Amino acid sequence: MTHTADGLLGSDDPKRAGLGRAAILGALGVYAGLLALGWWALMRFTPDDVSLSLAGRHLEVHNVHDRLLRDGAVILTLLPLAFWIECLVVGWERCSLRRLFADRTPSLKTDLSVLVLGQGHVLDLVSKVLTLGAGVFASVWLRDRIAAATGFQVDASALPFLVQLVIYFYAYTFFDYWTHRFDHGRFFWPLHRYHHSARDFGVVTAARQHPAAFLGPFIVNLPMAFLGASPSVMIWVNVLVTGIGFLIHSEIKSDWGWVGRWIVQSPLHHRLHHKLDMTEKTGHFGVAPIWDRLFGTWYDNAHKYPEIGVSAPYRHGYFIVPDMARDYWHFWSGWFVRRTE
Repeated sequence: MTHTADGLLGSDDPKRAGLGRAAILGALGVYAGLLALGWWALMRFTPDDVSLSLAGRHLEVHNVHDRLLRDGAVILTLLPLAFWIECLVVGWERCSLRRLFADRTPSLKTDLSVLVLGQGHVLDLVSKVLTLGAGVFASVWLRDRIAAATGFQVDASALPFLVQLVIYFYAYTFFDYWTHRFDHGRFFWPLHRYHHSARDFGVVTAARQHPAAFLGPFIVNLPMAFLGASPSVMIWVNVLVTGIGFLIHSEIKSDWGWVGRWIVQSPLHHRLHHKLDMTEKTGHFGVAPIWDRLFGTWYDNAHKYPEIGVSAPYRHGYFIVPDMARDYWHFWSGWFVRRTE
């Protein structure tokens, strides 16, 4: 069963809905054109390696284009595109962008705070402190030792870029699937619970992550180094996964048909993963549904539209420190005291 929103743009008048859709598509086209022009200008006039001399000190910055893509993709491309797609499907009255401006719930205020702090690299600094830089250290350690220790090195650089993107997307989602399942286990749940505490879905809910969640660098990123993923391919894989993350946390009520059943997880399947009612087993862990099907966590229940959240109390709102600190304490104390939530 495929679910779609009633009234594509929140209007029962087909002519009015058509005009609204045309206006949104026109705005998207203008924005995409300006963004493409800006990106072309950066690629054309900005060198990929920059050398600076300041106050007697010499600084070299390499891979400038990749850095710009990584840092600008979310705010300038992925997030606006997700907002536009959602608005086209569910209409202005029900879309996340309108709710963020005019009808912010406490849960959405938390999502917005985490997004802003994350893009401002504030939470990046917090995560390095809370994890003692473990992910960064491990990545460097593995990268420097794989070739020397094993004498074996995977190199997919000869393959076309799109082929590499598909291969590493599914490799990434395989390891991400198992990371996600570990996150739902006893020991790591207190950190992942922060993401599941959202009581409302919106595009920005995808950003609601605890800064101390550190399984990803070990179970996702480290194998990618062994499998020979280049930095540019990994950036694009992360861009793709991030974009999907925005859409599956949106207000779009669709199972995406066969695409959602086999290729990419749909918004309805991800809502089922976030369900508050824990009397039924949790499933739909994978960004790519094939992994749920192979490992027994796929359920044909996309017709349901459950309430989401967790039973543990959360303050929500703009001040996110108390909830994050409490979950961080629960994570460490949970290794010695078993909790039910």
